[in-house]
Amino acid sequence: MEEAPPKRCEHCGIRRARRRYCRPCGRKASALYNRALRREAKAAGEKYWLEWWEKAFGAEATEKRREYQRTYMRAYRRRKRERSAA
Repeated sequence: MEEAPPKRCEHCGIRRARRRYCRPCGRKASALYNRALRREAKAAGEKYWLEWWEKAFGAEATEKRREYQRTYMRAYRRRKRERSAA
């Protein structure tokens, strides 16, 4: 009968004890988990960020997202203009 391979941290590969991540990586586990979710959603072609806006703002999500995008693009254009002028 084959022996199971030693359990390892899913992030850095060092040995672990009954944990999905080792202690140093455990602090980053939420970020690692969310990164994996985003990668899966992107691969499936889902627009996961729209769902997050709806969770955060409910019925006002579309308007809030548009407002954020307008503000962001104004700041982006301003920075771009300042860099080209300098």
